[in-house]
Amino acid sequence: MYQPMTDDIDDAPGAAARGKITLRITRFLGGLERARRQPNRREAYHLRHALERLQADDYAESAEALLRAERSAPLPEHVANLLATNETVTISQLRDELQQVVKEP
Repeated sequence: MYQPMTDDIDDAPGAAARGKITLRITRFLGGLERARRQPNRREAYHLRHALERLQADDYAESAEALLRAERSAPLPEHVANLLATNETVTISQLRDELQQVVKEP
């Protein structure tokens, strides 16, 4: 009797969510490139948070962080005054981080 591979079925929703978020991040970075500008402080923070959550397979939180980047939402109060958030981040750095996250299983 044929039994489907349940691992593939169980991973399908996660893989689809991961692919959608990855595509949204790629499109967002492409939009920045077309505008010929680097991400601002807010966008960079939220994009990095989205990448961290994507790497942790927390797709809902990753999608929320990406939405905050797309809207250039204010930084959370606990990080707003940190010097680390003032460091510039380039599109190519973010693309490299995305590639590292996508390559991991």
